[in-house]
Formats: sequence, structure tokens, C-alpha cells
Amino acid sequence: MSNSENFKISAALKNLIGKELITDEFVAIFELVKNSFDANATKVEVIFENNYEQEKARIIIKDNGVGMNYDDLKDKWLFVAYSAKKNGNESDDYRDKIKSQRVFAGAKGVGRFSCDRLGTFLNLITIKNEVKSKIENLIVNWEDFENTDEVEFININVTHNTLQNNAYDLKHGTVLEISGLRDMWDRDRILKLKKSLAKLINPNQGNDSDKFEIEIIAKDEISIDKETKNELEVVNSAVKNPIFETLGIKTSNIFVQISEDGKFIETTLQDRGDKIYYLKEKNPYSNLANVSVYLFQLNRAAKGNFTRNMGIEPVKYGSVFMYKNGFRVYPYGEPGEDLLLIDNRKQQGYNRFLGTRDLIGRIEINGEQAELNETTSRDGGLVKTNTYYNLVDFFYDFVLKRLEHYVVNIINWGDERVNKETGEVTPELWAKDVKVQILELISGFINSKNIIDIQYDRNFLQIISEKQNKSVDKIVKNISRVAAKSGNPEMIKEAKKIEKAIKEVKADADLAKANAEKSEFQRKETEQKLEAVISQKNFLQSEIGDDAKNLESILHHIGLTTNLIKSDIENLVKAINKDSSKDELVEIAKRLSRQNEKITSFSKYFKKVNFNVYTNKLETDIVSFTNEYIENVYMLRDDLRSNRELLNVKIDSEKGLEKNLKLSPIDMIIVLDNLISNSSKHGATQIELTWSKTDEAIQLSFKDNGNGIKDNIIDSIFDFGFTTSRRGSGIGLYHIKEIIEKLNGKISVNNKTNKGVEFIISFKNKE
Repeated sequence: MSNSENFKISAALKNLIGKELITDEFVAIFELVKNSFDANATKVEVIFENNYEQEKARIIIKDNGVGMNYDDLKDKWLFVAYSAKKNGNESDDYRDKIKSQRVFAGAKGVGRFSCDRLGTFLNLITIKNEVKSKIENLIVNWEDFENTDEVEFININVTHNTLQNNAYDLKHGTVLEISGLRDMWDRDRILKLKKSLAKLINPNQGNDSDKFEIEIIAKDEISIDKETKNELEVVNSAVKNPIFETLGIKTSNIFVQISEDGKFIETTLQDRGDKIYYLKEKNPYSNLANVSVYLFQLNRAAKGNFTRNMGIEPVKYGSVFMYKNGFRVYPYGEPGEDLLLIDNRKQQGYNRFLGTRDLIGRIEINGEQAELNETTSRDGGLVKTNTYYNLVDFFYDFVLKRLEHYVVNIINWGDERVNKETGEVTPELWAKDVKVQILELISGFINSKNIIDIQYDRNFLQIISEKQNKSVDKIVKNISRVAAKSGNPEMIKEAKKIEKAIKEVKADADLAKANAEKSEFQRKETEQKLEAVISQKNFLQSEIGDDAKNLESILHHIGLTTNLIKSDIENLVKAINKDSSKDELVEIAKRLSRQNEKITSFSKYFKKVNFNVYTNKLETDIVSFTNEYIENVYMLRDDLRSNRELLNVKIDSEKGLEKNLKLSPIDMIIVLDNLISNSSKHGATQIELTWSKTDEAIQLSFKDNGNGIKDNIIDSIFDFGFTTSRRGSGIGLYHIKEIIEKLNGKISVNNKTNKGVEFIISFKNKE
């Protein structure tokens, strides 16, 4: 014989679905505000009374919704886990009658237990929007349900009253008076709540959100509000949610939408006001429909603008939020929360992927979407169903990766770049700067079988006529294929026009190139003749014969390098005899190659400026010669640049400053080259040449930012054979001094600079 039994429910259930289920006080208020929205309220007031007196403090949530009568209280509000919204009965009550277009924000039937999370006592006052309505009242002491695990839930009473009047001048709606507060609601916490409520409702999704207002009221904060200039830091005011695109901040962004019937995905990528492309393609996710994603990349400029407009740094505001029917699904987007695992992916390649600090946006879910529901614990996000995982895949593959590819690979993050070594600034890239790359990106979609339509800015096609290379030919072919597949007559016409233009421009370009080369040759030839005739200062074109003594100086200059080669050849022989490792042999070979290149480059000094190695003395201006040599010879040394050995040399010379001397050009080259070489060997990256004039002399200051010279060796540096460099011979500075003195000049050294060392070369005004 069998019989039926029933579950019994302990009073401890209250804790499980109340303060233990909803652990966040902000989420608790969210739930109660959502209940007001679902009751078709147009306004809800969140009121804080006596918020600095814990025993007297109250939170009052007042709305002007449809309200409840006695039957609603008994059969719905007091019916645990019952949801008229979920069961569809709520519409029978009032929504059809008032023609509301709202989609319900909640459907669990436990949101009312958020009152337990906020305080120990609840005084509920409600009036239904009906004829002969009464003021109904429920009083709940949540502590009556605690420490009574053996008592059945249904056996613990709550008090019901019918009131004659109410203190809220309420015509219809509901008031929740919550006391015995579990948290201290000071100004800082209320402001945080207000900012969180601002993100609760997404006005972009409609759902009557423009007819729903939330207002914070806290009388104890009014005096401080009056002194507060920043509107965002005022407590008493309506809650506003400015969505990102209304802030006027131009940045790279993508909008992707799955159609309401789930058949198509439409994508629009924009960059700082420019439309990059529009795609329409088949939706591969059969269980996803009516979903939209707005995602914005935050470059440095956008982050700065956001902070100025919102009064908060974007990293503290949040990242990628999620909304269902216009109400936020918590905690997606919350600072420090990463349910979509965006930052986990960024850690795999910091400069290759976008992270939460680089993004702001929202995922919008519309309609009932039973497989995309919130967890009962309101801070747990969405239930992890197969549909949820498809939603995440859609977000990554169709939204994040597409925006990321454009931002990282096409516009290089959209920021200007500063080279830490050289200080060189690379300006930020805009769409107009990367037209070829954009067309390559667009043409890459053509191979997808799911693509139905592609659109893009026709201005990008103009770049085709300006670039003549293999990549452009490939792009033109792809553009033609894209046009043909789109079936758009205008696009097909444009593609044919481009193909014709390419052929014409190529022919013109070949002819123009030949003419330009001929003109350039004639220009250079004429220019060289003019320079030789007009300027005696430009003596780098002169012919000078051989002189054995100065030829010896040149050989010494080259010898500095050949000695190193000789030493490394000996090292190579020893290494081979010792069966040294391959790495050691390769390293010696590299050094030999570098030194050999230096000797070759020395000969290029003269070849580059078209003069032969000579030693005849000329009457010339040493100031002009030195400056010309640095600017026209040294700074054009491609071999030094490629080896990162080219130093940054700055010249400062007074206008009209001259000093005519009779000298051999090669002498001054040796002086300059040895000084620069010494600076490089001692860690310098920058040199300053400063010409000045005193009553007695013309002076050249040669100052570097290297390691400097110690006091204990300062008196020995010009001695023959003295060196502090393991690569030095001790001849360079000795020979420099010898050359300068033969020109009736003097060279001295100053090691008391902030960094590096200064050599001062002076020539008397009158000999």
C-alpha cells in the first residue's frame, strides 16, 4: 500500500533566498528597482533617512507602479518563488489594459527577499491602481525566521493591516520601508550606489526606459550637495546613464547585431568617425538571435576624454557590460570582474590583444531568451548553458577579434609612438593613412561562404591610383570579386573604373620615372658645377695632391681598425686550435665583419661627397668646413646607422661666424672622427658642437654625454700611447693635439660637466 508525502520547508529557507543568496547590497537595491519597473512604474525613489544614525536609519523605496491588493499580497507576494511575470499572469492583470511595451526585468520570484539583505524589518505599503482600492500593509520581521530551523516556513506569521491613510500621498504604487539596516550608508556608499544604478538601465534598448526615472533622495546630504560643483558627485538628483556613443568621444568601434529572426549577422566597423566597412553574413549559431554588441577601443585620447566627460577613469567605470531587455546582468563589466575572460587572453600576448583596460561596451540581449537567464544568485551572471557559451564565442569571433585586428594590426593602436632611444615621434595613424591595408582587410572577407554583402567608403579606392605595386594589383582583383559578389551595380562600375585607371597610371608612371631620372641627373651635374664656382667654402670638391706625411696620418686612422682585425684573426686561430664552440667562433667572425665594414665605410666618407683623398693645404673657413662635414658626410653614414653606431650630433653656430685657416681638409676630418669615435667608445649617444667667439679667439666646444674622464688621468690623456679603452691605441688624442697645435690652435679638456666630457678647441683671432 502506498501513500503520498510532501516536502516540508524549514524557516531557514529565508536566509538561503534572502541575505545569503543576494550578498551585495547594491544588487539588492537593483532587484527592488527592477520590481518597480516590472510593476510599470514611471518613477522610483530610493530614499535614505537618518543615514548617519544606525538605529534610526531607513531605506525607503517608493514607486508609482500598478500596486497590489490583498489578493496580490496573499497569492503572489507571499508565495515564495512564484513569479506572475514568468507564468505570464502579470499581463492578464494590467499590461494588456495599459498597453505597456515593457519586457519584464525579472522572473525568479525571489527578488522581494532582497529586503532581507538590506535590513531586518520591512514595512510594505501598497495601493493597487483600481476602483475602490485599499491601502494594504505588510510588516515583516526577518529575524522571526532565524534560529528556527525546525519550524516550517509557512508557520511563521507576518502582519497584515488595512490602513486608513498613508504618509506618502500615494495614489497607487508600492512603498518599501526597510529598517534595522545591515550596512552603514554614508555619502561615499550612496554615491557608489548612484553610479551603479546609472549603469543598471540601458536606454539604448528601449523597453520603455525613457518612461522610467530613478531618483536618489538623502536629506542629510543636501547641505554638502549645495557646495559640490561637480554634478557627478551630487547625491540628491535623478540617476542618468549616458551611453558611450552619446559622449562624443571618437575612437575605433564595432557594432555587431544578430537579426531578430536569427538568420543574419550585420557588422559595422568605424574608426574615429570614418566608416571602415559594413558586412552582412549568415549566422552560424542556430540558438542565437536578437543580440547586439557595441564595443569601443579606448586609445589614450579616448581614455582622457572619457575621464573629462564622466569624472572617472574608464578602468574604474567598467568594461564590457551585459544587458537583458535593458537591465544590467551583474557583474559583467564591473571593475575587477572578467567573466568573459578577456584579460586571460591578453596575458598570452600583451601587445597583440585587447584587454578590459582597452575596451568599453555592452552586450544587449533582447526578448525572453530562456537559455540566457540570470543565475538565481544575482551576482553570478548568466546560467552557463550551451547557448551562453555560443554567445561568448560569437562575442570573441565576430566582435572582439575583428575590432582587435583593425586596432592592433592596421592602425597600430591608434596612438602616437615615441622611440625611447631616439625620442622620435611617430604620429597616430588614421583611416586615410592605411587605405591599402583596409582594402586588403576588406578583400579578405571575400573567400567566406557566409558573406552576403560588403560595403565600404569609396574614398578608399582612390589610393589604388596612387600606389603601383604587386599588393595593389592583388587588391584590385579582390575588389572586383567583392563587387561582383555583392551584385551592386555602382560597386561593379567603380571596380572596372579602377582597373582601367591602374593600367593608364602604370604607363604614365614608367614614362614619368624615366623623365625624372634624366632631370635629376642633369640637376645634380649643374648643381655640382655651380657649387664649385660660387662657393670657395665648399672645398670638399677641390683637387689636392699626395703628401707622404699626411698620407701616414690617414694610414694611422685606418690602422686603428686593422689592428683590431689582426688581433681577432689571432684570436680566431687560437679558438680553432682549442676546438672552441661554434658560438665563440661565430662571435669572432661577427667582430671581424664589423671591423672590415668600418674600413670600407672610411673610403665612403670621400666617395659620398665626391672628393679624393688629398693633402694640399687650402685657405678656408674651418667653421663652415666642420659644420658641412658633420651635416653632409657624417650624418649620412648609412653603415653607422644600420649598426646603431651613428651618434646624434647637434651644431650651434653664431650667424656669420668665420675663421679662415690654411689647412689640409683631411687633418680636420681626422680630428673630428677621432673625437666622435672616442665618445662612442665611452658610452655617448649625443654630441653637441658649439662655435663661439671671444675677444681673443674662435672656440669650438665638443661636448658628449658619455662616461666622462676621471680626475686622476685628466693630465695624461694627450700623452702618446695613453688609453683607457681596451679597443684604443693611445694615438688618437695625441695626434689630435698635434694637428691642432700645427694650426696654431689649442685643445683642452673639461671634465666638470653634469655628464660626459667637453673638449675645447680654440684658434686666436689674430695670428
